Amino acid sequence: MTGTAASLNRVDGAWAQTAPIDFLHSLTGASRAWEVVTELPTLTIPRAGVWEVTYQVRGVAQLPAPGAANIDTGVVASLYKNGAFVPGTEALVIYHNEGALDQGKQIQATASRQGMHQFAAGDAVRLGACRLGTSGVAAVVSNGDGRVSITAQWVAPEGDTPS
Repeated sequence: MTGTAASLNRVDGAWAQTAPIDFLHSLTGASRAWEVVTELPTLTIPRAGVWEVTYQVRGVAQLPAPGAANIDTGVVASLYKNGAFVPGTEALVIYHNEGALDQGKQIQATASRQGMHQFAAGDAVRLGACRLGTSGVAAVVSNGDGRVSITAQWVAPEGDTPS
């Protein structure tokens, strides 16, 4: 699915999805300091109820050229709802550890996470990420080799109970 900026948030009342987009978001903060991946557009929930939300994240990690110590880095992702971190939505995307004098390699991986969440109409869902460790490069990347996205499918009305 491709689209213009105006169509990046597909909505028909029963599902919503961010469209494919190319970007690189470098994670430069402290270890485990969460931040919103601003390049991925906000997903707006079109109606209240229980939604099955899935996100997919491609991470990249590279440790600096050979050093004298064993070091590591990585990428963890999560969801934000209306600007607040949503506990329990975390996913380890990539973790990279190399022994002394063995650094300088880059690795990439894609992770996905799915869960059921209660939303009000108009709630804003964003992707968040943090780096593990402070050595080397940690980033979220989206292109034709691996996309970053959020998808939500409406499951039940708010307060729906079994009969």
